[in-house]
Amino acid sequence: MDPTPATTALVAFRACKAYDAALPAALDRLLEDLGGWERLVPAGTTVLVKPNLLTDRTPDEAVTTHPVLLRAVLQRLLRCGASVAVGDSPASAAQLARVWERTGIESVCREMGVPLLSFEQRTARTVTRGAYTYQVAADVLDAQLIINLPKVKTHNLTTLTAAVKNLYGTLPGYQKTQRHKEYPQPGIFGKYLRALLDTLPPMLTIADGVVGMEGDGPSAGTPVHLGFLAASMDPVALDLALCRALRIPPRRVPYLVDDLKAGANERLQLVGTTIEELALPKIKLPPPSPTRLLPRWLVKLVSPLVWVRPRFDTACIRCGRCVRACPVKALQLPEGAPVPRLEGSRCIGCCCCHEVCPARAIRMRQSPLMRIAHIFRDL
Repeated sequence: MDPTPATTALVAFRACKAYDAALPAALDRLLEDLGGWERLVPAGTTVLVKPNLLTDRTPDEAVTTHPVLLRAVLQRLLRCGASVAVGDSPASAAQLARVWERTGIESVCREMGVPLLSFEQRTARTVTRGAYTYQVAADVLDAQLIINLPKVKTHNLTTLTAAVKNLYGTLPGYQKTQRHKEYPQPGIFGKYLRALLDTLPPMLTIADGVVGMEGDGPSAGTPVHLGFLAASMDPVALDLALCRALRIPPRRVPYLVDDLKAGANERLQLVGTTIEELALPKIKLPPPSPTRLLPRWLVKLVSPLVWVRPRFDTACIRCGRCVRACPVKALQLPEGAPVPRLEGSRCIGCCCCHEVCPARAIRMRQSPLMRIAHIFRDL
């Protein structure tokens, strides 16, 4: 049965081949599919723009939201008469000024006269949603509308990082690292992300899929040309649509599992450029988390045999970011050692070290049992 208009979740796709002069027109067509800028952003609206600024990488590395897209979005928000600020909380081990500069975001904000906010340097408020209590940046909670600008990438823990996962950056400081310690299993972490989403103001998500990342994401994968922008007022619907377009099994994305069970996939209405017209490649995914392959009780029983842990190669520059990012203090950097030393029994496989490594010197290796499981189980 076709979904009724009241339950339909609208997701728009538009082809966009490059970060060039054609991007603003593609962006405008994308928003027209959802009702147009003026309807979605009335004059006087307080808007917080949330790009993905994971760490200090340049735009061509496809780790962060591209500044060309941010510039086009800011131009249109200002034209609508909105009160606009840009904000994020990058990975805690990264130097903030370097993140702003290398991603190209600082120069765009300066050019447009838009404040660039570090959530660590602003106030936060404590929020409780069900079993979860956390602090969210006050600038996010006080906004009338969030413009969520994720980069479309694979992710070692959640398989996909896009609309919903990008909102993790609304949590200031080392709290993000600590939550990985508290919720190490992808399924529980996914429920936590959904709880966070449900506490935030209304949002328009515009996903940067011109060049995405495949493989060992979210920071050490391979840039892959995808050639699209996507948008929706429903972040879950957008991520489900991305799974469909990129042929990612949505059951592998932990924060989508409950919505899948509730029939969210059947409520999608895709408009604009069709998936067939986009002709997207089948992207390479990271290996599944060990706690997804086995029942929870069995994972606990055989945890010494079922794990994913970091492996350091000779590209390591001994910067110590991974040591500072580890929520369980499983890493040390002894004097004279060429790479960090891992205490495997403490590692929870959260991939925080992998995310922040500036040298791409970390690969997440699997236990032998995990490798065998991948051979015999249909993923």
